[in-house]
Formats: sequence, structure tokens, C-alpha cells
Amino acid sequence: MPVELIKEYIGKQVSIFVEGELGGFVGTIVSVEGNWLKVDEPKKYIRLVNGDMITQIRILK
Repeated sequence: MPVELIKEYIGKQVSIFVEGELGGFVGTIVSVEGNWLKVDEPKKYIRLVNGDMITQIRILK
């Protein structure tokens, strides 16, 4: 997944699907460093995601 595209959506709520997981998760992209995304999941925790493992990102309205 090209990190440059993801930087456009910092601060937006998204649904992210990662290779090897059965379902995705919802959160807000906080930052992008190198090939890693920092995602804030509501009322849960902060998740760090490797950009190479992302198969799909949906931008929620």
C-alpha cells in the first residue's frame, strides 16, 4: 500500500483490512511514519500497522 496515498487521510476515520485477518477494524489514522500507520481505535487502544500488510482501506463518511 503506497504510504503517500494514506497520508491524505490522516485524521479521517477508516476501516482497514490487513492480510491474514478475517475481518477489518475501524479507527482514525493518527500518523504515518515510514511504512507504519498509527491508528487510534475508539475506546480501545492505539494500533501500529505495517503498510505492507494492508489489503484495503475504506474511508468512512
